[in-house]
Amino acid sequence: HVINIVSDVFAGSWVHAGYHLTTSIAAPSLLSLPYAFASLGWIGGMVFLLAGAGVTFYAYALLSLVLETKAASGHRFLRFQDLTYNILGESF
Repeated sequence: HVINIVSDVFAGSWVHAGYHLTTSIAAPSLLSLPYAFASLGWIGGMVFLLAGAGVTFYAYALLSLVLETKAASGHRFLRFQDLTYNILGESF
């Protein structure tokens, strides 16, 4: 029995992948929120919190666009390292 890696193991949706990508990027910065809110106050803290969420969502949207474009051209990547090698070459 041959395992189809894409359908058997990695059966999550783009929403699921986006959630994990967002939480992995945003989670370390959550540790600095108390200090940020203490320094900036509620209004400044909320502004920077929303700005950080916007940057995270934008990075997710760009990464999804690159992956979909590559998948449409026949190159499906399961790891970001493989995608990086394909775009930038192995010397990077």
